[in-house]
Amino acid sequence: MDTQTMLILLIIATVLALPGGLFVAGMLARARSRWATLLGGLIGAVVVAAAVFAYVYNAPNLSLDGLTYFLGAFFAVSVGAFSGALLVNFLFGLGSRTPDISSEY
Repeated sequence: MDTQTMLILLIIATVLALPGGLFVAGMLARARSRWATLLGGLIGAVVVAAAVFAYVYNAPNLSLDGLTYFLGAFFAVSVGAFSGALLVNFLFGLGSRTPDISSEY
């Protein structure tokens, strides 16, 4: 599979995976951090898509058919969006702790 085909399939998989991943990101986010969580999900999806492309492009003897590559990229980008949203939600949760709440537990 040539580089142009890989890139086109990866872009299509990323575009199709983003709505589901960002929907889950919006559902798990708190109200005050919802937009930041969606941005984190978007960044996570793009980072995972770039990592998938770099790995497949630099692998010396890798042979993939288009369907396998598309499905793998689709699920990887979905998980990347979810992971980015979780990370941003966790970081927002760290900044919102107050001493009186944490001393109760």
